[in-house]
Amino acid sequence: MGNISKYQLGAMIILLQIGSTPLFELGIKAKQDAWLVVLISTLLGLLLLMLFLAIQHREPQKNLNQMLIQYFGSYVGKFTVLFYALNFTYESMRNLRDFGDLTLMTILPQTPISLIMLIMLSLSIYVIYKGIEVFFRVAEFIVPFVLFFYFILIITSFFSGITHFGRLLPVLENGIQPVLRESFYTTWFPFGQMMVFLVFWSYLNEKKGMSGASIRAYIVSAILILLTNIINLAVLGPEFTGISTIPLLQTIQLIQIAEVFERFDALVILLFYAGIFIKATLWHLAAVLGLAQLFHTDYRKFVLPVGAVIYFTAFLPPNWQRHLEIGDIVSKQFMVNPIYIEIIPAILFIVMLIRGDGNKRRRGSPPPSSPLQ
Repeated sequence: MGNISKYQLGAMIILLQIGSTPLFELGIKAKQDAWLVVLISTLLGLLLLMLFLAIQHREPQKNLNQMLIQYFGSYVGKFTVLFYALNFTYESMRNLRDFGDLTLMTILPQTPISLIMLIMLSLSIYVIYKGIEVFFRVAEFIVPFVLFFYFILIITSFFSGITHFGRLLPVLENGIQPVLRESFYTTWFPFGQMMVFLVFWSYLNEKKGMSGASIRAYIVSAILILLTNIINLAVLGPEFTGISTIPLLQTIQLIQIAEVFERFDALVILLFYAGIFIKATLWHLAAVLGLAQLFHTDYRKFVLPVGAVIYFTAFLPPNWQRHLEIGDIVSKQFMVNPIYIEIIPAILFIVMLIRGDGNKRRRGSPPPSSPLQ
């Protein structure tokens, strides 16, 4: 049975897409053409979103885990569900570590990272125990403030006189190949991560507006990501942006209007916190729902064990730089992102088309059981 509204769904999509994304300058290896990378990645991500929505429309009452078991069979399907649960756990761990390192680099450099991450993880566990409806309601409450304050930061950066759009020129100085190469990787993060909503779309209380709400929220978040990307380039320039630890934070530190409006650092950090918290918690919830489906039990039984795995594996990278390097190795060398974001969903959709079961279900048949019930 559905538990979330279209507005709550849209809010969660926006917060997931933003998440930890502003910590990085997407596509910076393409230098001043990084904004083109984001634009192309947005369009490619939209195609992936269409694939995910097409999958969900064929089985509107089922989530990803249930579809994988039904269409891939018991053994292959359950193995794939376990693969997704492990990957969602890994993604949550990365966001938890982002939260810890961000706090150390900005406002609490003397505080043990173990305590910082434990506090955030405890909040995530508490929200997950409260259930999916409460969690999505939190996103509904947070998103207006996030969008408003990002809007304020973007406007003030323009009026402060620190933006120089000449730094975005010349366009395609090194040709189109660097842009296309970087677009391939940027599509997976953050735009391809929309696939996690295959776990949650089935809980929408009004399936009719699912696609429209999802696409609108996706476009809003993509525009915001594109604008922050452009502002970083226009303020810092591609060279300095490329070596900056947190480009957006350093951009905002330069804002000064009439010697009154300045030092927005704390506001930016709060925005980072909101996005990272929502994203880490969503991955955590997706992981425990998958395990609950495998073992046919209440998902709450896995919240603490999965949380423990997330917490202790977050200490594996010795520092921030190594944390980023591990992310590149997993996503690029092991091709984990293309596998779970594109390849498996594409195979699933093909199997669904071949079997043709989704649209042939008799009307009035009861929806499948859910680990949330």
